[in-house]
Amino acid sequence: MNLDDFRNTWQQQNNDSVAAITINQTMLTEMKVNKQMKALTNMKWARIIESAVFFCIIVVLGQYIGNDFSVSAAKISAVILSVFAIVGLAGNIGQIVLVSSVDYTKPVSELQKDMYRLCAHKLQLTKLLFMSVPFYMAYVFIGFDVILGVDLFEHLAPHMVWFYGVSSVVLFVATTWFLTKLNYNNINTSWVKNVIQFIVGARLVSMAQFINNLESTER
Repeated sequence: MNLDDFRNTWQQQNNDSVAAITINQTMLTEMKVNKQMKALTNMKWARIIESAVFFCIIVVLGQYIGNDFSVSAAKISAVILSVFAIVGLAGNIGQIVLVSSVDYTKPVSELQKDMYRLCAHKLQLTKLLFMSVPFYMAYVFIGFDVILGVDLFEHLAPHMVWFYGVSSVVLFVATTWFLTKLNYNNINTSWVKNVIQFIVGARLVSMAQFINNLESTER
C-alpha cells in the first residue's frame, strides 16, 4: 500500500466515523425529544384531570349558591371560592394550550420560558391556595351552613367580626407581598430561591436562574 492508498483509506475511515457520530447524535436527540414529548403528554393529561376537578368544584358551588339566593355570609363565601376555582380552571386550560403549542424550533430563551411556565404550574397552584388564605373564614361559614345548617356570621359578636375582618386584611396584604416576590426575577434572593426549591424542586430554580441571566444579558 503506497502513501496515496493509505491517505484514501484513512480519509474513508474518517468519513465513516463522522457519519456514525452524526447518526448517533441524531438518534440521541430524537430519543430526548421523544422522552420530552411523553412527559408533556403526561403533563397534559394531569392538567385535564385538574381542570375536571376545578370544574366539578365550580358546579357544586354554583348549585349551592343557586339553591337559595338569599344574601348570607355562607353564600358570599361560596361566590369567593367560586372565583378561585374559576381562576384555577382558567390556569389549567392555559397550561393545556401551552403544552399543545410547545415549539422546539423557538429560540432557546423563548423555549426555556415556555418550559418554565409549564414546570411552574405547581408553584402557581400553590400561589392560588395561598391567595385563598385571607378568606379562611369562607371555608368556616360554608362548613357551618352545610354541616350544621347554621349561619355562623349571625352568631358572631361585633368584636369578633372586627377581629376576623382585620386579620383577613392583614393576611391579604402579607400574602400579596409574599406571592409577588415568588418569581424568577427574584430568584437570586436567598429566601425566594429556597421557597421555590421547596415547592417545586431544584430544577425549576435552575431554569429560573437561566432565564434571569438571559434577560439580564439582553438588557
